[in-house]
Amino acid sequence: MAINSVSATSALSGDQLAAASRTVSNELGKDAFLRLLIAELSNQDPLNPMDDREFITQMAQFSTLEQMTNMTTALEGLSSMEQYSAASYVGRLVAFSYTGDDGVPTGVADVVAAVWFDPNEGVILETLNYGNIPLSQIEGVGAAATAAPSGETEEGEETA
Repeated sequence: MAINSVSATSALSGDQLAAASRTVSNELGKDAFLRLLIAELSNQDPLNPMDDREFITQMAQFSTLEQMTNMTTALEGLSSMEQYSAASYVGRLVAFSYTGDDGVPTGVADVVAAVWFDPNEGVILETLNYGNIPLSQIEGVGAAATAAPSGETEEGEETA
C-alpha cells in the first residue's frame, strides 16, 4: 500500500489566507444584544438579583438600538424613492449652475432628456444641451418645455 507524502507548504497563499479569514465585528446587533441580556438574566445569582435600575437601563438601550435600526431602514427606503421620483424630471425644465470652458459658473436651464442611476454618483439627469448633471446640483424645476406646432412661431404667426 502506497503512502503519499505530506507537503509542508500551505495550499493557500498569504493573500488567500487573509481573504478567507473571518472578520470580527465590534458592533452588536439587536439580536446579539437581546441574547446577551437573556443570558445575563438566566445566569444571575438568585440571592442577589439584578438591580431594577440596571435592568431598565439595559432595556432602554435595547429600545434605542431598535429605533435606530428602524430609522436606518426608513432612510434607505427614502433613498430608493429618490431614484423613482427622478424619472418625473424627464421632459421638464431644470435650473442648475453650469461651469463652461472659461471656468465661470453660470445659472442655466435645460430640458431633461433622460435619467440615469449611477451607483457611485447617484441620480444623473441627462440634459439636451449641457450633458449629464447630478440631481444634487439641480436648483429648480419648471414646467415641461413646450414647442410651437410645426408651421407656427411662438407668437402664433404663420411661417413660410
